[in-house]
Formats: sequence, structure tokens, C-alpha cells
Amino acid sequence: MAEGDVHTYYEDGLWKNRVEGGSRASNTSPRRVDAVLAGRQIAKKRRVGHVVHTPEGGVETERDYRAGRSAR
Repeated sequence: MAEGDVHTYYEDGLWKNRVEGGSRASNTSPRRVDAVLAGRQIAKKRRVGHVVHTPEGGVETERDYRAGRSAR
């Protein structure tokens, strides 16, 4: 993935969304489903990728919302 992509990850008991290249979470949620939905909306609006991580830190899914690219 690339600079500006959105990452949904688990840290300190919360699910968080962070834009790659940024140092702080854009938002947090105690529920995974809410964080994933919020991350997807951010990625679609910014036309960037969205990476959802497992609680252990691995990559679960990657979607690309850049113009002219299909979801992976």
C-alpha cells in the first residue's frame, strides 16, 4: 500500500484508523465492525487504499479505492 492509505488496526483495547504517513489515529472504536466501516468510508472519500489488520497485526484484507482500480 502507499502513503495516504487508511489502516484499520487493533491497539490498546481499541480498533483504530490511521492514515499512512500520519502519527495519530483518525478515530477509534471499541467495536471492530464500526472501525472497519469508518476506515472504508475514509478510504473511499480520499480515493486511497484500505488495509484491515488482524488483532495480531497481520493483513486481513486490502481494498483499493483509487480511481480506475478495482477492489482487491
